[in-house]
Amino acid sequence: METLSSAPQLLREPVSFAQLVDKGVEFEMDEAQFKYDEDSDEFEDCEEDSQGTEALRSPWLHPFDELRALMQPIGEHIFKRIIRQGHVDRDPVPDKARVSMRYSGYWEGVGAPFDSSLLRGTKYEFETGTNTVLEGLEAAVRTMRPYEQAEFIISYKLLFRELGCPPRIKPMADGLFKIEVIDYTLIGDGQAMENIPKEDCDKFCVVYPKAQDLHLYGKDCVKRSRFRCAVTAFERALDSLNYCRLANEEEERQQTALLLTLSQNLMVCFNKLGQPRRVCIAMKDVRRLTNNDPSCKALFHEARALTALGEYKRARTILMQAHAKQPTNAEINEEIKLLENRITKYEESSRDLWSRALWGKKAKENLPVSETKGNSAKEAKFKQELEELIKQFESSERFSIGLSRHVYSEGMLEVLSDMAKDHNMKLNYSPIHEDLVTLSKEEK
Repeated sequence: METLSSAPQLLREPVSFAQLVDKGVEFEMDEAQFKYDEDSDEFEDCEEDSQGTEALRSPWLHPFDELRALMQPIGEHIFKRIIRQGHVDRDPVPDKARVSMRYSGYWEGVGAPFDSSLLRGTKYEFETGTNTVLEGLEAAVRTMRPYEQAEFIISYKLLFRELGCPPRIKPMADGLFKIEVIDYTLIGDGQAMENIPKEDCDKFCVVYPKAQDLHLYGKDCVKRSRFRCAVTAFERALDSLNYCRLANEEEERQQTALLLTLSQNLMVCFNKLGQPRRVCIAMKDVRRLTNNDPSCKALFHEARALTALGEYKRARTILMQAHAKQPTNAEINEEIKLLENRITKYEESSRDLWSRALWGKKAKENLPVSETKGNSAKEAKFKQELEELIKQFESSERFSIGLSRHVYSEGMLEVLSDMAKDHNMKLNYSPIHEDLVTLSKEEK
């Protein structure tokens, strides 16, 4: 346990504040090492270098009564002093929101914090309205806007009550909190559609707010990489909206806008889940809703899905349409470069594959120029194998195949050229790439 004492402690199972205060609760520490997800944005705002002793020191070492005189009362048990104003165009933290913040808590007259997110080197996140943090701490945060920094004195009645938790927490101990709200997002309700009466399931005025709630819930799931949960939420919202009766054009406009957003979000999730065919299905709805004028975002994700399906030419066409809408979009430009590299490698592999399929790895050694025209037995066998492969190409959906010229002798190419004419095909030598020979079907 000595190694754990200097590290942040985690519980095996979560403990609510109500359990801790009312009846007490037994708990176990999780001794497994906590590993951060490098791909997650959960810790992107960490500033470990700036978290020295100065940042952790209490801003007030005098009696709390003197500090209260400098603060504004927020209800009966909370006093507040704003250190940095938040975004005035954003509302204070609401109910059903995921809040990202930094905080430090101090007892009266003590310079070191009894708890601080800065000690853990991370920001702290919680959901409002779920009783997962101290009652006074949530009440304080609910008065703040994004980017705001403030100090609060919170009464023991909203913290650890009369008993406290000796020896670390004294009975009836008020606390001083330094809090910075980084941002918040609405999290919606994944069960929003559950309580709608059957007789109201087709009423737009009832279903639309619930669909918005499901949309918010799905977005929150995406942020936490819970893509399957997000898909379920988006699809339920789509299904409910599609069967609503519309009373006027305004309701139709609102329905179309939300259906479009949900469909585009589904495309993102399906790409994340490696389901490109479902991306293409969702894109059909997007094209219908936009009169075949989809957004740049939708085109980008359709192109990614087509690339995953091996439809490189279609993917390139779609990416160029997205590029035309946003020529300076770095993500689109990077995707175009990656696709071009993939197409080049695919064409090289395709030429080599067809070359080896027609004559094998050691074709030149087995069938030199002199033997192609001179040895009747080898020539007959060679032509028979070539005839079968050309018929396979003739019945396929491909219109041309590229072959690597260095694999074949001149005699082989002459035989291939003669047989191509017999099947109304052409054998063309590329004037640009000396190694490239193309066998193509004639247009009908």
